[in-house]
Amino acid sequence: QREDSGEQSLADKSDLLLALQRLPISFGMALRTREQCFKVAEMLQDKEHLFILGKGFAEPIAYEGALKIKEIGYLNAQGYSGGALKHGPFALIEGRSGKHGPTPIIMIILDDEHAPQMLTAAHEVQARGAEVVVITDNAQLVKEISSDPIVIPSNGPLTALISVLPLQLIAYELSVLRGINPDTPRNLAKAVTVD
Repeated sequence: QREDSGEQSLADKSDLLLALQRLPISFGMALRTREQCFKVAEMLQDKEHLFILGKGFAEPIAYEGALKIKEIGYLNAQGYSGGALKHGPFALIEGRSGKHGPTPIIMIILDDEHAPQMLTAAHEVQARGAEVVVITDNAQLVKEISSDPIVIPSNGPLTALISVLPLQLIAYELSVLRGINPDTPRNLAKAVTVD
């Protein structure tokens, strides 16, 4: 038993080391999504709020993406776990007849053990009229949800980390479209000092 878990641990470390070595090229490939990210930013330009959903390793990426969009795009963006949206924020989802049109929701749907839950969540928000944008590493997986997903390269245990790049590009493009200098967001300091 112990030997098996040791071998598994070694295999996990090996997978992680390979994924780390592939990160530079993976991020380089993810930069190719910039045009799609610009289109998403255009769609968000006049919106009031945005939800970003992720599960597993993609959940903290959803939080980080929401924070970046808030900081430099001045859009009320909230990151949530893929299954948590139904516990309150569902009430804020509007369809085409909403004051600002359909509520935008960015979903990070990766080809991992959380994909079935994320696909269910995507169907639920679409049924309520939300405008869904998908970031994925497998376009076939999300074909029923999006005909034009933002596709990032798959990189083993670090795939979710790569999904932060399209979110950062969306934040940057939104900032520029709104006439905001992304290098000097209001009320934020570049360095934080603690007394």
